[in-house]
Amino acid sequence: MSAILSAQDLNDFIGPGLACINPVVVNRSDTNQGATEIQIDSSGNPVEVSVDDGLSNTTATAATQLTPAQINLSDCLACSGCITSAESVLVSLQSHTELLSILRQSRGESAEKDLNGKESKNPKQVFVASISHQSRASLSAAFNISVDAVDAKLVTLFRDILGFQYLVGTGVGRQVALAYSAQEVLLKSGKKSDSPSVVQKTPVLASICPGWICYVEKTHPHVLPYLSAIKSPQQITGSLLKRLIREERGVSADEIYHVSVMPCFDKKLEASRPDFVTGEGVRDVDCVITTKEVVQLLLDENLDFMNISEAGDARTGGLQAMAPKLWPVEKSWESSDGSSSGGYLWHVLAALGDEITRSESKPTDLKVVPGKNSDMVEYHLVAIDGGKEVIVAKAAQVYGFRNIQNLVRKLKTGVKTGGRTVLSARAKKSGTATSTATLAPTEYDYVEVMACPGGCINGGGQIGAPTTDGDAVGLREWRDMVENKYRGMRSSAVDRYAVQHWAETIWGSDIDSLVRTSYRAVEGFDAKDGVPAVLVGDKW
Repeated sequence: MSAILSAQDLNDFIGPGLACINPVVVNRSDTNQGATEIQIDSSGNPVEVSVDDGLSNTTATAATQLTPAQINLSDCLACSGCITSAESVLVSLQSHTELLSILRQSRGESAEKDLNGKESKNPKQVFVASISHQSRASLSAAFNISVDAVDAKLVTLFRDILGFQYLVGTGVGRQVALAYSAQEVLLKSGKKSDSPSVVQKTPVLASICPGWICYVEKTHPHVLPYLSAIKSPQQITGSLLKRLIREERGVSADEIYHVSVMPCFDKKLEASRPDFVTGEGVRDVDCVITTKEVVQLLLDENLDFMNISEAGDARTGGLQAMAPKLWPVEKSWESSDGSSSGGYLWHVLAALGDEITRSESKPTDLKVVPGKNSDMVEYHLVAIDGGKEVIVAKAAQVYGFRNIQNLVRKLKTGVKTGGRTVLSARAKKSGTATSTATLAPTEYDYVEVMACPGGCINGGGQIGAPTTDGDAVGLREWRDMVENKYRGMRSSAVDRYAVQHWAETIWGSDIDSLVRTSYRAVEGFDAKDGVPAVLVGDKW
């Protein structure tokens, strides 16, 4: 894992204090050799030496060579011993150093190897990067330049210095995710004219945060039926890019190397899920690096971000030239309304309001109801009926594990009302929205859930606040500065029908394979043949 990860990034981490259930197993190669100890030989390698021989590491003849222990991301996904685990495992194929290694191999500076150490039959020929809006905002705040200046420097960095052929923002993938998320909630809520009029399972819980998903799969399987089935923008972007570039360049998908720049270390876990690997073993996203790791990459390559020139053609065709031909370039770099975590709640409620206005000819309004802290907020969609405001839909923003714990507990103990019409369930006494939010998940149509306090803009992979004398900034002030950079981006409305039409034109009739996924409970592991060598919370 990158050395730039620090303890302060784990301010909302839940450490269960359990042994890793997919552990590094200590195998006893020879139980009859007596007591042994680990020594370092003259070449600096760890060896196991018999203590009974009384020999030093320079004279022992029966020394056993030891191999370094590694836990990769696929192992981590199969483990239920920890909750947000990307920060506590050794990442072998998801780092900026691995990216630099692959780039050197592609230039012929070294032979490219596969996972088994053999020369790859299909070396990477095409490199594509997708960059999240939150990462762009973090870089903008860290270097005190505009987001447009950041984008222009990123073009120079990835195209001219690193040799990438494609560079896009994640806005297109986000718009696809937003459009289908809204459609999913409309169908499940009974508010769409061609959907059932009875609520089946409420609420729909956002599933774009991999830390939250790991938490549910490993510790709270009762929450699984509530999770949204829509993929995250990272994965949708990866699928679209590989298909379009493959068709455009006439190369195989495994010759395309897709790097995603994200605000969160847990996005590495998401990219490593087996669900996001094709039958040919090709991943939608080959490597995820965080915003912090972009800075570390610059340091390792002796590059100063401020001295990197801004590509003069960034806004006059450069971005268009670095995107696949059928890619909506402007949408790719534009943000959207709603929260800095993607705006899912806002777009779901906007779609619900549009549907109610269309079907019932009633104007709607959105009421914000603060909760007990800034990371728990309710939103009430009200319809104006006879001069009165009637609550017709509810949603909530739940960030940080302190609030998430309350959410999952209430979902487990909450009383479900069974079949009921949406209007009767929401209107109740035809009163107005309450003045103080109370976390009542069974009353919600949608919940935007994020593991990090403050949401994605405050992800653990973002650049931290400056701490040097004269430049020091408080954590909350720094978060506000990054948030303001995000809010200053160009944004555009999401035309749900136009986005769905574009996605289905590009992908074809099997649109579910592009936008939908599933989640499952992760069972514990019984280490019958060994003992766990690593405990959650241990320092490596």
